[in-house]
Amino acid sequence: MGRTAAVVNLAMALTKLDMDVLVVDESPGDQSASAMLGVVRTAGAFAPPSRCRLPRVLTVDRRPPRLTVMGSRHTDLKSYADGRYDAVFDSKSDIVLIDAALGRDGGLSPLALQADNVVVVMCMSADAAADTYVCMKRLRLTQGIAEFRILVNLLDGEADTHAVLDSLGSIARDYLAVSVVKAGCITADPCAARAAELSRCVVDAFPSSPAASDYRRLAADMQSWPRRRTGVVAPTAIARMTPRVAALASHSGLRA
Repeated sequence: MGRTAAVVNLAMALTKLDMDVLVVDESPGDQSASAMLGVVRTAGAFAPPSRCRLPRVLTVDRRPPRLTVMGSRHTDLKSYADGRYDAVFDSKSDIVLIDAALGRDGGLSPLALQADNVVVVMCMSADAAADTYVCMKRLRLTQGIAEFRILVNLLDGEADTHAVLDSLGSIARDYLAVSVVKAGCITADPCAARAAELSRCVVDAFPSSPAASDYRRLAADMQSWPRRRTGVVAPTAIARMTPRVAALASHSGLRA
């Protein structure tokens, strides 16, 4: 269970707090956020609308349209990006979660770059810290992002987590000049796999499970996170709408 599962479960946890949630799926496909939420919706496994809303989904292909050799490449890409901004920020959502697909250069899409919070999902493994550092380094070098939150997924125990995150934060601060803050931890929980088999999310299928509790805690905490300074000039839609936007990214090897 990786970045995409974290997006879906966090979205479900937020709706249980009576939040209007929009999930932007930048990696459409069989194991995508839109596919997972579609299965849940089709199965009718979630609570009735009178009790809780389902997250809404906007599928956005990260790849820009094919451009001709002639003409202004900059203008074409800007118009394309502005259209995607409008679709998201005209949605009147309380919170927008972006399942962010990194480009070939390791950067975020123009839309995800505007996020109030950039969350890097990290699974605890032998290469986890190195992969997360590489992800942050690319985002720092390609787009100047200087503030990150780390979500530790599939955690067996918190004993070593603080040491790993402290070391990662110290190295990132010294070599990349970035701020690294712990977003939260999601317990490695067999209930999550069981929920997936039932075409449901763990926060709905097994609300008393450790993982569900972690997602609810994360959903509650993120509403008070300070909004980072993007330093990017945004389209008109950004200025007139104020939903909280969080982009969840990960090393390219970590997906569903």
